[in-house]
Amino acid sequence: MLFNSIEFLIFFPVVIAVYFLLPYKLRRYFLLAASCFFYMSFIPKYMLILLFTTVVDYTGARLIEKYRERRRLAKTFFIIALCCNIGLLVWFKYLGVIGDTINFFGKMLSLKTVVVPEIALPIGISFHTFQSMGYLIDTYTGKEKAEKSFIDFALFLMFFPQLVAGPIERSRNLFSQLKANHDLKAENVSLGGRRMLWGMFKKVVVADNLALFADAMFDHPADFGGFGTLIGVLCFTVQIYCDFSGYSDIAIGCAKVMDIDLMKNFDTPYFSHTVPEFWRRWHISLSTWFRDYVYIPLGGNRVSKPRWVFNQLLTFTISGIWHGAGYTYVIWGFLNGVYICISRFVKPLKDKIADVTRLSKLPKVRGAIQILVTFALTVFSWIFFRANSVSDSFLIVGRLFAKTSADYSSVPILRVYVAIGAVLLLFIAEVLENYGKRVAAFFFRMPHLVRVLVYALMVAGIVLFGAYDNKAFIYFQF
Repeated sequence: MLFNSIEFLIFFPVVIAVYFLLPYKLRRYFLLAASCFFYMSFIPKYMLILLFTTVVDYTGARLIEKYRERRRLAKTFFIIALCCNIGLLVWFKYLGVIGDTINFFGKMLSLKTVVVPEIALPIGISFHTFQSMGYLIDTYTGKEKAEKSFIDFALFLMFFPQLVAGPIERSRNLFSQLKANHDLKAENVSLGGRRMLWGMFKKVVVADNLALFADAMFDHPADFGGFGTLIGVLCFTVQIYCDFSGYSDIAIGCAKVMDIDLMKNFDTPYFSHTVPEFWRRWHISLSTWFRDYVYIPLGGNRVSKPRWVFNQLLTFTISGIWHGAGYTYVIWGFLNGVYICISRFVKPLKDKIADVTRLSKLPKVRGAIQILVTFALTVFSWIFFRANSVSDSFLIVGRLFAKTSADYSSVPILRVYVAIGAVLLLFIAEVLENYGKRVAAFFFRMPHLVRVLVYALMVAGIVLFGAYDNKAFIYFQF
């Protein structure tokens, strides 16, 4: 059941109504049942995978806490549970690429080909697996206590707004909120509803319209000239942001209606001055997950420079692997790790150039240049993220500098123009938010009639200009 579907438009109000009408003691049971129904609406049998993860990590955490004094035994339970989680990811997500790699080298050695079964990828498996693994690690390290209630733990893992594409929540934030007794508040309905509406606008009006051009270019890169290739890459750059941040907005808005606060997942990332800053503002729940559970345990930045470089490259390469079972994702992750390392080592040089050119005395001009450079680097890395193959990614890089023309007759240009207009509105809103003039504060000072008119125009825009032939959210595949 997609957020941008008629089914969800019916499902969500019914869930909210029943949830708040029920007595407090029954609410968690109902919300868990509703979350299970939500997930089963995609592929029902894959509910068994989610149930398996829930049972394994609930039991593992309880055993770890019970035998905490017997460290070797507790570690054994931790490793078993962790391997079960990683094993699920490998089986469903990476089995194909592992088989292809084995066959590639096997062919060189004249070995028998390995037949890899085709397995449909469960929706959002990486998100709920990482959320569960984070809880398991926190329990093992003693940062959190094991949850005694199986129902509460299952709800923590299956809470439907963020089940299939995050934000990847931490137990310390979500457990207490799910257990609390909430009231239906007009303020929460208003805040949550507006957040959901804005997220829907970004998804169906901006992202899905831009996808029409981006998909055409990435699926047939040889058919596009330099300008068309650049436009296609830029379309995807905005598409992936609006698609994923739009999902996060809807998820956060859904939870807010229920008086539950999910963590912020995006903070105007394309206004970042450096690549490290970009990763502090893009997909925040995943970036902080890798920081806390991979980068810091490796030693973080409290190590020698060579080891620090290794830690960064390994963390970002693993992040690339998390995103997908393809070498394009590995290259994308590694490339961003290289960006981070270079950013640190060239900082003295950048400061010296700024002093020589006197840009240091023009902070706004220097800031604008930094934003443009960071944006350009990010755009370039998205080529490898989106390309269908490694060869396609290098073809696209080469086509950026080609002077050949292309035939755009198959692309619905009018829809792209609609998206460009919507992008301009999005840009204005994010500029205001990024530079301190909060959109919400400005908006709420406007007369009530004006605000209602804005909501009505957004709904009309979604209905009239939304592209409903690219319905699935990009990050569902992860």
